[in-house]
Amino acid sequence: MIRVFVFIFILVNVQLVFATAFDDAQSAARNGQYKQVVTILSDVLDTGDLDSSQEVIAYSNRGIAYSLLKAYGLAKVDLQKAIKLDPDHKLTQNHLGILAEHVEGDYSAAFKWYEGAALAGFPASQVNLANLYRLGLGVDKNDDKALKYYLGAAEGGYALAFVPIGVMYMEGRGVSRSYAEGIQWLCKGIDNGIVEANYHVAQALEQGHGVERDFKEAARLYHVAAMQGHGKAQNSLGYLYRRGAGVEKDFMEAVKWYRLAADQGVNQAANRLAWLLATCPTRDVCNGDLAVELAETAVREKNRQQS
Repeated sequence: MIRVFVFIFILVNVQLVFATAFDDAQSAARNGQYKQVVTILSDVLDTGDLDSSQEVIAYSNRGIAYSLLKAYGLAKVDLQKAIKLDPDHKLTQNHLGILAEHVEGDYSAAFKWYEGAALAGFPASQVNLANLYRLGLGVDKNDDKALKYYLGAAEGGYALAFVPIGVMYMEGRGVSRSYAEGIQWLCKGIDNGIVEANYHVAQALEQGHGVERDFKEAARLYHVAAMQGHGKAQNSLGYLYRRGAGVEKDFMEAVKWYRLAADQGVNQAANRLAWLLATCPTRDVCNGDLAVELAETAVREKNRQQS
């Protein structure tokens, strides 16, 4: 299961003269125009007329925009200004945690920032904190606490909590295993547009866990996730094409999906692709030299992950 890494851009309605500027920044953020967000918020900050609560909003959201532009140094400066003005600002705490975890690799600092916002009920931080507990990063691994925070976020309707809850039920981590309950949560994820949910439900359909085995529907859901760049789904879809399970057997399609997954670092896909290229009965698919190269790469990657 992939770790959640999401920036959330939140602006509140600011009254009087600043309302238009903040509305414009919000619109630009929705359209992915983060440089425009920076420009708008910089102009409004430069007026010097904001009260402290408005400054917190402006600095926090400009910091988020900088993060999305990968200008992490500038992002941290703004976020620290916001947290100095309001030490309990949940959005800022969460994003300082994201920078600590994903940019600086400081899991202890990430834990501190996420915990403050999570205890105050901020759903994104609840999920991020749960991830640290589930993976044992910056804190002792604890499935019970991970599930508690995932459920807290889910109660607030935070869709990114649905998939990890579903997976924990499917695996019996922090809760008694229940495929039926797990499938329900994963289907909620699909309904809310969470790409990874398609992959996990497809796995259940392929293996017959909690649902009747259905290779055709599994292939369809793998394809939904694979088309959106989900590496493990690409690998699984390639495997179904290799076997002809739920889809017509097609070695060229298998090679395509294995290659896409391998390019994303899915080691199993590299191994499968190497084996297919070395043993495929279709001459157009066989490529011994590439098979050896891929196998060697897969071995090096496996050794790197284990070291």
